[in-house]
Amino acid sequence: MRTVAKWCTAGLTACIWSLSFNALADDSAVLKKKLAGLRQFSAHFEQEVLDAQGKPLQKGSGEMVLQRPDHFRWEAKQPDDNLILSDGKAVWLYDPFVEQVTVMNLSQAVVNTPFLLISSTDDKIWKNYLIDQDGSAFTITSKKKDQRIESLRMVFDSQNRITRMEVNEAQGQRSEFTLSSFNTNPAIKPDTFKFSTPEGVTVDDQR
Repeated sequence: MRTVAKWCTAGLTACIWSLSFNALADDSAVLKKKLAGLRQFSAHFEQEVLDAQGKPLQKGSGEMVLQRPDHFRWEAKQPDDNLILSDGKAVWLYDPFVEQVTVMNLSQAVVNTPFLLISSTDDKIWKNYLIDQDGSAFTITSKKKDQRIESLRMVFDSQNRITRMEVNEAQGQRSEFTLSSFNTNPAIKPDTFKFSTPEGVTVDDQR
């Protein structure tokens, strides 16, 4: 009887694991389908940064523009100017205050800039993340446990627009983003996803 019980327990465990794995795979497919429907868009964002205890630390705002695959522009205006730009091959992280721009390969940058996943169609990058759906919300969690960014959560409305995003860091800090003025047919200028290094700015090329 004990042997039978062990077999039953092992079989049940395997079944639960299989169901869980299949559910996560389905959640991944649902999210990718939703993002595929967003070939391009622009939006305004309001940001609030909170510490591990939920105490507000900072507020900010800015604009974002996306065009799949792998073209992304995230421009913060408040409280400080900074720019994250992906031209399809490289990612440019520009901080005007320190007059420096860091250039990274897309696969490197997505680790600490999870928003880049929204524009990615590369399964080699997506395979490094687990996706869990809860209604209209999707939580993307890195399979690697030593990452600074622990998870990214996205919330969609009934028209397949992203309305909220939340970035959770390993040390407990959280950034919440509320999106508005969501436009799925923006007028994208030719230089939207091109970075020209301003005179006097130091380039840290990590590619």
